[in-house]
Amino acid sequence: MKSVWQKLQTYWHQLPIERRATVAISIPLACLLGAVVVYTLLRQRMVEAQLDVQHTNQVLAKSQNALISVLNAETGVRGYYISRDRLFLEPYDLAVKNLQPEIQQVERLVSDNPQQKRQAKTVARLAQANMNHLKTIIADVNTRAVLEQPVDTQRLLVGKQIMDRFRTEIARFEAEEHRMMVLRAQVLSEQQDFNVSAMWYGIALSLIGTAVSIRLIRELAQELRNREISLRESRSLVQAILGNIVDGAIVINSHGKIETFNQAATDMFGYTEAEVVGWDWQRLLSQDDEDTQKLLFYSPLALPTLDPLGKIFQAMGQHKNGEFFPIEISLNQIELDDDRIAIVRDITERQQTAAKLQAKAMEMAALNNSLIATNLSLNNSNQELDRFAYITSHDLKAPLRAIASLAEWIEEDLVDCLSPETRSHMQLLRRRVYRMQALLNSLLEYSRVGRTHFPITTVNVEELLQKVIQNLAPPATFAIEIVSPMPTIQTRQQPLEQVFNHLIDNAIRHHPTKMGIIRISALDLGDRYEFAIADDGDGIEPQYQTRIYTIFQTLQARDLQENVGAGLAIVKKIVTAEGGTIKLQSLAGKGAIFRFTWLKQPAIDKERSHTQV
Repeated sequence: MKSVWQKLQTYWHQLPIERRATVAISIPLACLLGAVVVYTLLRQRMVEAQLDVQHTNQVLAKSQNALISVLNAETGVRGYYISRDRLFLEPYDLAVKNLQPEIQQVERLVSDNPQQKRQAKTVARLAQANMNHLKTIIADVNTRAVLEQPVDTQRLLVGKQIMDRFRTEIARFEAEEHRMMVLRAQVLSEQQDFNVSAMWYGIALSLIGTAVSIRLIRELAQELRNREISLRESRSLVQAILGNIVDGAIVINSHGKIETFNQAATDMFGYTEAEVVGWDWQRLLSQDDEDTQKLLFYSPLALPTLDPLGKIFQAMGQHKNGEFFPIEISLNQIELDDDRIAIVRDITERQQTAAKLQAKAMEMAALNNSLIATNLSLNNSNQELDRFAYITSHDLKAPLRAIASLAEWIEEDLVDCLSPETRSHMQLLRRRVYRMQALLNSLLEYSRVGRTHFPITTVNVEELLQKVIQNLAPPATFAIEIVSPMPTIQTRQQPLEQVFNHLIDNAIRHHPTKMGIIRISALDLGDRYEFAIADDGDGIEPQYQTRIYTIFQTLQARDLQENVGAGLAIVKKIVTAEGGTIKLQSLAGKGAIFRFTWLKQPAIDKERSHTQV
């Protein structure tokens, strides 16, 4: 709760004084308006309750009038029946005239209450039946002689029964109205009590609102006094600061006149403060300069609407001796009455430096264009070399196959004439041809790396390794261990299969025994995997570890071991083309570990051309 109150206080003090004053004045007005609205609503409810009570009284009055009319009519008819004197029929005649309208008024008054409306109709029906019975008695009396007609007690008894039913039904009707009268009178009393309480609460709330408003206005008055003191102190402080800052500072009043001119501005423009005080600040500028015109568009009088406030403008200043020089001006509103401040900076040296930098930038742009042209030329040369290697290796295969076939045919034709030494030479010739074919195949494979498009598919690396190992067919005594789990990734299968094929084949062929151990593992590095192929062979000495990635480089003479020397070069080119890296960890006699990284999300395919020759 304390934290919420502190936040409210902080928010309150951050509001402008005008808004806070408006809120302070609005509080009692809002209380007064609220009291008026509440009083109006409550008074309306009380009036409605009074009308309900009056309505019930009116229903009861009309009901009583109807009952009295019927009773008077019955009494008058009985008197006429006994005395045959027509003076007794005056109440009856009056009832005939007034009873029906009164009954209809009762029905209209209770039309919004279905139950009472039905009861009123019943009362009306019984009243009419009673009047009809009385009418029959009068007619019967009028048709007989006075002395001949005895008192008909049976007819009087029937009239009494009709009258009793009428009294019962109208008593039931009035009982319901009396019940409603009690409820409505209670509602009226409660509403009156509630209105009195609400009035007192409204008075109390208005007093509280007035007290809060008075306190807020006093706080605002004290804050204004404090601000006035602070402004006077700030003016003195600003004057002291302006006199010592490096940039020119000019205080401008609301009429655009210079009030303060610091020493830096004096050194910049050549005028003393006494000379320029009271001048229009625009006299310090070259009016014809285009940048100056943009600045003058923002009059200091319109500074509070400047967007963004404190925007920096470039203009052309005019020295006392008439010389022009480039300046930078920042206009800002300061809390010193309605004054504005212009910070002026001479940018002559900066513009000269910018010109030099522009010249350097143009020189660098020309150099960059030259480098781009050179790089394009190199790319074209590399493409030409790739095409040359591909075409050369492809076209040389046919002559080599012909040489191998001719050597076999010659050896078969001269099988009885060849000496052992000649046979050895023929075998050496075929081996050299086969080696040449292997070199060309390797050159062809190397040139294809990066130029052949392969689709991206889901690759289960463990299944891929099993396939590679099966194709290489290592000796049964060779142990190849796949450390699970191996990942399943979205990648290009063919390049990854080539990399595993060359590295595993390299470990098998160069192992000094037929009982080697190869261990294949994978490590998740976030956006890529690092695969490791470790063997327990002879290893590679550090001085030779950079040579192994050069195409056709071998660590042993080719006569001692048939080896083209292109596998690791192909591996490095594939890994690099797929956005990965490869490194070797090895010591002589302690085996070797080749580690290469492979992206989880392969690079977007570039347009790769594959020329079939």
